[in-house]
Amino acid sequence: MQTNSRWVYFVPLLAMFAYAWAAILIRYSEEASPFVIAFYRMAVASVVWAPFYWSWDRKRSTTKPTARQWKLIVLAGLMLCLHFATWIASIRYTTVSSAVFLILTQPFMVAIAAHFILHEKLNRFHMVAFVLTFAGAALIFGGDLALSKTHLYGDFLALIGAAAAGAYLFIARLVRSDSGDAPGVPLQKYLPPVFAISAVGLLLLSLVSGQSLGPFEKNTWIALLLLGLVPTVIGHSLLNWSSRYLSALAVNISLVGEPIGASILAYVLLDEIPSTGLLIGSPLLVIAVVLVYLRPPLVRPVPR
Repeated sequence: MQTNSRWVYFVPLLAMFAYAWAAILIRYSEEASPFVIAFYRMAVASVVWAPFYWSWDRKRSTTKPTARQWKLIVLAGLMLCLHFATWIASIRYTTVSSAVFLILTQPFMVAIAAHFILHEKLNRFHMVAFVLTFAGAALIFGGDLALSKTHLYGDFLALIGAAAAGAYLFIARLVRSDSGDAPGVPLQKYLPPVFAISAVGLLLLSLVSGQSLGPFEKNTWIALLLLGLVPTVIGHSLLNWSSRYLSALAVNISLVGEPIGASILAYVLLDEIPSTGLLIGSPLLVIAVVLVYLRPPLVRPVPR
């Protein structure tokens, strides 16, 4: 299914503004451990989305997801679990700005997968963007290494989180788009099980690692609730909705605004001063994603 409306390109941008609050709310939740923060984030999202999943069954007669689509849904949930487990932990070791800007390496990973699997043809703009992405990420790593090895460890966790997030959104493109012999899975049937699978995985990680599920201070609970509602229910839902109508890379490119917004919020609310490497490398990442967004790859039918 495709749409000719240009307004669809603004949906990922709205998701971006919701995302920008994630790292700040995670910092405000630091009384809880990383796996527990991630678990409550996904638990809140799962509870909010559950009624839509069941009401969709009663109101509409739709084809159930195929066996292949269910396998991809489970894989998406596991990738989302890995993303939150590593990325939220990264904020404990590095700055908010470094953690969120390294997420911008995600479009590079998605582009490679989309090129070979979805046949979304790349162009010269993308090649230049990839070089800038690599250079920008390297500068951020170098700047944080000058601060401490702990910051570098946080950067590596953020990079793993970026790869997992890219895989999660790439799978959304596969499952949500119509293909030759199966319609795309509606958002109401896709996100609830993905969020639930991620929440269960994070709960198991929390229990196995012996992390406390509470009780916490009132402000921590408020931050956890907002973390589940704003960047997750609003941000992730809008981004997954747009994945049905835009290329896998175009959806990811919109995330360019998240680190900018998060860095500004971190400077104002957390008094975080960015490193020299971040100040030099982050503009390169921004230029890279803008280049690709200006020349998105052609969307082709998802192969079976």
